[in-house]
Amino acid sequence: MTSVDLADRRELLDRLEQYYDAVPRSGARVEDFGPLSLFIREGQGWPFYARPTLGWSGSVSAADVNRVRARQRELGIPESFEWVAETAPTLRAAVEQAGLAVHEHPLMVLGPDVPAPAVPEPADGVVVRTVGPDDLVLPSGAGRSSPGLRRAWHRWRCSRPGGTGRGGARPCR
Repeated sequence: MTSVDLADRRELLDRLEQYYDAVPRSGARVEDFGPLSLFIREGQGWPFYARPTLGWSGSVSAADVNRVRARQRELGIPESFEWVAETAPTLRAAVEQAGLAVHEHPLMVLGPDVPAPAVPEPADGVVVRTVGPDDLVLPSGAGRSSPGLRRAWHRWRCSRPGGTGRGGARPCR
């Protein structure tokens, strides 16, 4: 990996963190727990989670995780944490030390100028395509039906260098 690759990767991770922090704010209030932020759903819908506080650069301890878990239990919401391993490397150990199981899901990113990879011939009736946040195929609660998510997506894609606005209906200004 070259230094340019590392810089591009850091920029991508920073953009993802900004996006992951912005999206739940449209339907949640946030409680600050130092290195962790707890997003609490306001109104109907799937409960949110705790995640690293945007911009926090220190470590996270099991005690930090347990403080958030106690608040989640008090509110009657799931004891759930989500994070990107590359941006919060100490969180996994803290979560496991606090007694929670960690389920890993790889971060998969396809650059905007990279064509979608070829796929084997799909079965009859199966369509494979790339969708954007305003695509009508997305279920309720995704980009098209959530004004807050659309605004967050628009802010994120327009904050990119050369924010072309691809993938959305509103142009970047």
